[in-house]
Amino acid sequence: MDITSSAESHRYDEQVAALQIAQSYRQLPIGLLVTVANGLILTTVLWNAIDGMRLAIWLTALLAVTLGRFALVLAYHNRRQRQTHHTQSWERYFILGSLASGLTWGFAGIILFSPNSFPHQVFLAFTLGGMIAGAVPVLSSLPPSFHAFLIPTLSPITLQMLIQGDSIHTTMGVMLIIFALAMTASSARVYRLSRETAELRLKLSQAIEDQLTLNSMARLDPLTGLGNRRLFDETLNDEWKRALRTGNRFSLIMADIDYFKRYNDCLGHLAGDACLTRVAKAMAAVAKRPGDKVARIGDEEFAFLLPNTPSEDALGIAEQVRQRIEALRIKHPNSPIADHVTISLGAADLIPNPGRVPSDLIEAADTALYAAKRQGRNCVVRAL
Repeated sequence: MDITSSAESHRYDEQVAALQIAQSYRQLPIGLLVTVANGLILTTVLWNAIDGMRLAIWLTALLAVTLGRFALVLAYHNRRQRQTHHTQSWERYFILGSLASGLTWGFAGIILFSPNSFPHQVFLAFTLGGMIAGAVPVLSSLPPSFHAFLIPTLSPITLQMLIQGDSIHTTMGVMLIIFALAMTASSARVYRLSRETAELRLKLSQAIEDQLTLNSMARLDPLTGLGNRRLFDETLNDEWKRALRTGNRFSLIMADIDYFKRYNDCLGHLAGDACLTRVAKAMAAVAKRPGDKVARIGDEEFAFLLPNTPSEDALGIAEQVRQRIEALRIKHPNSPIADHVTISLGAADLIPNPGRVPSDLIEAADTALYAAKRQGRNCVVRAL
């Protein structure tokens, strides 16, 4: 595998991991609520079997850890705070939170184990097992997090059962071990499903992004970066319909580089492409208002779509374009009107109504453009 492929694979794995981390933080709040509820229930059930001080200490520790994990969730969902830490740091924080919670629940298997009350022992084991089962869907997207919770939670209560010596406790200890192995296998399956889901989401997102890029490229002129004829036609139709609804005036400027064929014949197509690129950049610098669009619709032909623009403003924009192109001072050794590249422009405007179509506006602007050429070029003419 070459360096590029290795880097792409690493980046892909990082993106998948980021999705799984995000999924873990999204699922954690419900787990925290269950933690508090089960902690309160366990304390209530054991109240008469265990010293109240020990119960209070354990419950306080559980609530403190849970509150800290909840604060971590809030920090992660705060975009500004999330961006201050690397993705791997958030993964470590999540795992540490799971470990702290596991240690707290495991501590219950030591200090809340009632040696003289078998029903309370069973209830304690049942509660701890329930916490593990509930952790499978919440923590399995990050396997180290699940293991960091499973091992410290079940180890103490399992040992407590095994060291009692009688067959019932020993059997319960073995059952807890089997249960832990089963939950580990279930967690592994959930992790695989989580990763597959993350990969599908990533591929779908990439496919949508690629499609949007293709759609955008299909509407752009590859040489100049301006809109192409397709974008021009689509935008013209859309803006025409909008102006038809609102009754606003709609202006169109058609522009043509003067004697561009002679420029190409004299200096070659590479120079011609460079000229087009500079001209397009100057045009784009003028069409900066919201809704304005400039497109290359032919070899040396350009068009400006100016919604909600009266003719006076359109003429002003056309004159700005003409002056900017002239100010470029691109040498034109074969132009009969100047020693540099110039441009002719025709402007037209109208208020769309049901009796007119977009081609009426194009025809009017084209007529004005031809009038500008007849008047000697390098000028702006408004359609009558």
